Amino acid sequence: MKNGSFRKSAGLAFGILGVLAVLSFVSAGRDVPLLLAKLSWSTVVAFLGFRIYRDGVISRYRAILFILTAFLFFLEFKFFRFISFGNTPSAPYCHIAEASTLSNFVHSQVLAIKSGDWRVWGVLTMGFLWLLIIFTIGQGICSWVCFFGGIDEGFSKIAKRPILKFKAPGRWRDLPIAFLIFILVVTFLQGLPVFCSWFCPFKMTEAFWAADPVTRKAQAVLFWSILAGAVIIIPILTGKRIFCSFICPFGALVSISGKASPYAVTIDKEKCSRCGKCMEVCPSLAVETTASGEYKTTNFCTRCSKCIDICPSDAISIFSGPSGARIDTRDIFIFLSLLVAGALSGSFVPNVFLRLAGLR
Repeated sequence: MKNGSFRKSAGLAFGILGVLAVLSFVSAGRDVPLLLAKLSWSTVVAFLGFRIYRDGVISRYRAILFILTAFLFFLEFKFFRFISFGNTPSAPYCHIAEASTLSNFVHSQVLAIKSGDWRVWGVLTMGFLWLLIIFTIGQGICSWVCFFGGIDEGFSKIAKRPILKFKAPGRWRDLPIAFLIFILVVTFLQGLPVFCSWFCPFKMTEAFWAADPVTRKAQAVLFWSILAGAVIIIPILTGKRIFCSFICPFGALVSISGKASPYAVTIDKEKCSRCGKCMEVCPSLAVETTASGEYKTTNFCTRCSKCIDICPSDAISIFSGPSGARIDTRDIFIFLSLLVAGALSGSFVPNVFLRLAGLR
């Protein structure tokens, strides 16, 4: 990605700031400290957007926003709420949980339609919001917006160079989809959030722990094993986002539904020098070779843009439109991604600022 002009970069950044500022005024109401905190965070997001456009480097500044948002999310929903409310049984809204219980949600809506109780549709309000995001930035949600993905990425960046080489898994790359189907079926049959109880390494409360001490210990062992292995140790050693790539049910769901998004990372066959650097740096193992030796991105691409930044022949970009008539729309995609990330993180990051300042 080439460096952008100052005027264009500043214009796009002020556009981001303007939209986020309006949302800040609407959501903060008459709470002046909260409004100032929201505007401060909006300025941070807009500044990172300016650096992306001005420097022509996407992944570096995206990662700063992504990891910082995840860290602040952890402070708000784990650290501060634990101190304030103790072991509260209520958990924050979780899109990962929604993906793993999708079949149960659909079933409940079918029952709601039959009974005429349309109020039951209220439980899907946030779900429709995430679907809207998927239809705009698609799989980019996993590298720009997800509050948990930033934790996985943060650990994957600790080592400057991979200590262990992690080769593309070939057919095993579709394992997350098979795991998602398994989780959906078991969750539907048991009527319980199976993924939350047994596999999620990002538990915010103890709400999903079993009362039976033996079962509780088994849950703890599996929880700490996945957290240590898939989120911390293996990402540090390989530089890959292991949990997001192979375990997360939301990531698997987005790899399918994200096809509805008009944006896709595309490799130009004519420009590609086949150096293999894109495959080497991809944290999601979403670049593969065809039988003829050409490189292409798969449905698991999360639009992190590391391949775009490292490509020596400028053969990779974010395009939209039908095959054969694609338009380079990476500026639009970046703009939308920053807006979505800024708007959602703006619902909790300002509260962290106020708590740290002793104003909450």
